[in-house]
Amino acid sequence: MKRYSSYIYSLLLLAVLGACNKQLDLKPEGTMVEADLLKNKQTTESFLADTYLHMMDACDGNMYLFADVTGNVVSSFDQALVKGAVDPRDKNYDDLWRKPYMTINQANVIITQLSRYATFDADTQQQFIAEARFIRAFCHLVLLQMYGDGALQGKMNNKGIPLMLQSFDGYDGSQNKERNTNGEVYTQILKDLDEAMAVLPEKRTDPTDQAGRATKGAAAALAARVSLYMQDYVKAAAYANTVLSAQRYALQPSFVQLWPDHATGTGKYPLSTEIIFAFPESFNATSYGNHGIYYVYGYYKPLPDFLALYETQDERLTDLLTATNQMRKFTDPKLMDNVNMIRLPEVMLTAAEALAQTNGVNATSVDLLNKVYGRAYTKNPVPKVYTITDFSGKQALIDRILLERSRELAFEGFARFDAIRSGKQPNPQLPADRYAMPIPQREIDITGGLIVQNPGYTK
Repeated sequence: MKRYSSYIYSLLLLAVLGACNKQLDLKPEGTMVEADLLKNKQTTESFLADTYLHMMDACDGNMYLFADVTGNVVSSFDQALVKGAVDPRDKNYDDLWRKPYMTINQANVIITQLSRYATFDADTQQQFIAEARFIRAFCHLVLLQMYGDGALQGKMNNKGIPLMLQSFDGYDGSQNKERNTNGEVYTQILKDLDEAMAVLPEKRTDPTDQAGRATKGAAAALAARVSLYMQDYVKAAAYANTVLSAQRYALQPSFVQLWPDHATGTGKYPLSTEIIFAFPESFNATSYGNHGIYYVYGYYKPLPDFLALYETQDERLTDLLTATNQMRKFTDPKLMDNVNMIRLPEVMLTAAEALAQTNGVNATSVDLLNKVYGRAYTKNPVPKVYTITDFSGKQALIDRILLERSRELAFEGFARFDAIRSGKQPNPQLPADRYAMPIPQREIDITGGLIVQNPGYTK
């Protein structure tokens, strides 16, 4: 795995602080620049902000599009990706692996080194460390759902990804790690999130920080997703209930109000109380620029088979496109829409599914389903208000909840992963032995084979 020398962190920080217009006085590699970087609250918070920006860069763009492109939601010119025919030697896909690990390494600097060098108050230190744990957990999950062999199918002893829990000062080969099991990775992700939840604030005063920085709600919501993916439905329900019972988030009145048209490409777009965690791209003034999700240019069009999942008067279908024929969730021509990563409906449907898995047909699951489904009908009566008598058994309710997830979370990076974990083929051309992406060959080579390839790509 590629390693980065410690002096790079000082370069990143100087860029964040706007100091790149003068000659840089670089410290030699191997010196502890973290001692300067993490000493003061201001510089530490700037480095944390840069870590969030790296997280955004790792999770938007092609990573965000991946699950819908390969999950039979939208068309794509990249048929190798759709068919699972990616060559491990094709460097065009290396960033899907590399960028999350770059972010994890920066988070590890804060987690492992801050208390050693910081001279500001301990409570603030712990909050920064908690945010870094959230970032590390998020990026480990992004990698696991992509590369873990059977990670979404309950195969906890299969090979997942290398867990990276320490920062490094330079590469000499001693840091090479083999892949941890899926179970080990899931366990560490939840450990990070539990420790973060114990410290993170429930609410931040600034609305942009509330959605764009980690909170207790964001950590609990992510833990609910993790637990659902690992098929621990008791934990999934408990984490989801932590979010719902706090009552800090609320559904927007309508689909259009949640996703207004940004065709003019001006201004900073508000983040609603439905958003639990997002990348506030429209507020981003750094050189990172745009989110790289190219729906506004018409490159990824909804597939007819996917659109057929909607009922005719569902506003997620009828209002899916704007007056300028752009997919409503991403319409800014400068690609500066905010990128929503966790919304309240996901947590509601996670709770509904998890409770159905553990309790069978139950009133709470049905109520949560009705609330998400009903929000799609503000112009016409909702076709059906469900009751527990409408479901013949547990699986019928689960299937209906999964259908609602498909409709509600379309174009938000879930389709492939939800299909795999529920025992379905993500798209008709993707073979079962290639549900996990291939490990980049350079990672196998640089570790001398310590990191091994996923089974579907070793033939």
